[in-house]
Amino acid sequence: MWLLMALEQPTLSAVIARLPEPKLNLAAWGLTFALALIVESPVIMFLTLSTALARSQQSYRLLMRFVHLLAWGLMALHLFIAVTPLYGLIVGGLVGAPPAVVEPSRMAFLLMVPWSGAIAYRRFWHGVMIRHGRTAAVSISTAIRLATTATVALAGLAVNTNPDAALAGLPIGTLPGASLAGLAVSAGVIADAVAAFALSRKTVRYQVPANPPSVPILTWPYLLRFYLPLAMTSFITLAGQPIVSLGLSRSPMPLESLAVWPVINGLLFLARSGGVALQEVVVALLADLQSYQALRRFSYTLALALTTFMAVVTLTPLANLWFRGVAGLSPELAALARQGALMLVLVPGLTALISWQRGALIHFGRTGAITIATVVNILVLLAAVLAGSRLLPFPGVITAALALTASLAAEVAYLTHQSRFTRRTYVWA
Repeated sequence: MWLLMALEQPTLSAVIARLPEPKLNLAAWGLTFALALIVESPVIMFLTLSTALARSQQSYRLLMRFVHLLAWGLMALHLFIAVTPLYGLIVGGLVGAPPAVVEPSRMAFLLMVPWSGAIAYRRFWHGVMIRHGRTAAVSISTAIRLATTATVALAGLAVNTNPDAALAGLPIGTLPGASLAGLAVSAGVIADAVAAFALSRKTVRYQVPANPPSVPILTWPYLLRFYLPLAMTSFITLAGQPIVSLGLSRSPMPLESLAVWPVINGLLFLARSGGVALQEVVVALLADLQSYQALRRFSYTLALALTTFMAVVTLTPLANLWFRGVAGLSPELAALARQGALMLVLVPGLTALISWQRGALIHFGRTGAITIATVVNILVLLAAVLAGSRLLPFPGVITAALALTASLAAEVAYLTHQSRFTRRTYVWA
């Protein structure tokens, strides 16, 4: 699932890079997606939430009501930000993006209004299927998302680059690259949510048990106590996106750095995808000391493998193949992107370690420790970005990459301490 999702951003960046004004639209898309992720942040952990708690029909129904509330509330918030001066205040004032980028970014953001709601539903139903062992169905749903996103994006590219094509009269042919990306991802997540609903019907009807005596009744107070630290974790984590944009915008070469960051982030997401997926694996499979030891060995092996993969890509000619051949960047932007990617070699491995430790702490019921670890991450990120943009003569992309690596390393250090303390005090049933 995560690997397929990781292909989405490189696909969009490659399309934008081949449309008019690629530097401006890549920069606008990076800002748009960062802000959309923040609005979406309260529902990011729905995957973990439903994996952990959708254990009966009663808990499923209560969780479903919770999903409805947040999905529609966040779409209303997204629309409000897009159509009011608040968007300009955030992107232009707080982040400090170049003025030319603000309005193209706003239009793309407006086209992403369905984003948060569709994500809420798809992640909830995906978690239910993961909880009950139907992980293959989750991949099918995500493949439908990727296919839909790619179809819309490539259709827009074809119309823009072939004026005589049969589709040339459609409005999609007039959309700038950033707006086309916003429309494509909205179509993709809606298709994914519909597919997840259809594929989860069998699981909900036949695999989620009625109300077995061994499963406690899920109540609103327990749900909120369990969920709020996770939601705060997502929000704080994604608040790092505008902090990274701050470093990109206020260091040397701001427009170039903003332009290459979505491309670097696409490669990074691809390399991190296996590590991100690990958290739900740990939540679903951790049960006793034997499974704890097996999952720990697997997590460390995965961390080493992902770090090696990132190193191979960035230190060999594969980097030029990716940044120039796949992403379509100019030679100057491709060289800058490769420098930034080199500073991020450790990030995929750190991501795997974070997912392992978070999953274990969720099993132990210590979601509050995860929130504190995320606060540590953001404080280190902010300090590194502010210090780096003032003191270092590097382009913004280098400063942002170094800051991101340092912040994740700090989070791993804190989570390692908490995990060891929890493990020593936990008695396996």
